[in-house]
Amino acid sequence: MPDTMKQLLRKPLAFALLLSLPLWVVFNNYLVAIMVALLVAFLLSMCYALYILKKRKPD
Repeated sequence: MPDTMKQLLRKPLAFALLLSLPLWVVFNNYLVAIMVALLVAFLLSMCYALYILKKRKPD
């Protein structure tokens, strides 16, 4: 995974703002786009955090 993507997944609000722009074009409604972008961004950041925790070996 590229380093910039990892940084975006650590900051879900920044990722949601970037994701909302193309979704605005798709849905033609900014409120719906920002809500969907927030849900997707927080879901992806949660999955990434769980992946990192699972990848880490227990001490």
